[in-house]
Amino acid sequence: FVSTWIDNMGMGIMVMKGPWDAATKTMTLKGKMVDPGTKGEIAVRETFKIIDDNTQEMEMFITMPDGTEFKNMNIKFTRKK
Repeated sequence: FVSTWIDNMGMGIMVMKGPWDAATKTMTLKGKMVDPGTKGEIAVRETFKIIDDNTQEMEMFITMPDGTEFKNMNIKFTRKK
């Protein structure tokens, strides 16, 4: 799968790629983005999970200089009934 992300805080288009895991109903996507503060590239990981027929959740993580991950985004999508 391929995912793209564009927003007004970034420095371009972020592209992530990764597989679908049918057992957990989750895509795990990896890519790189330009850090607006340093202008250097940093690693990014995104998970997109199907929770049920009406709910999906996306989490995005960036890799810090020391190698640890920092969750910088969490979006829960809920179908309007």
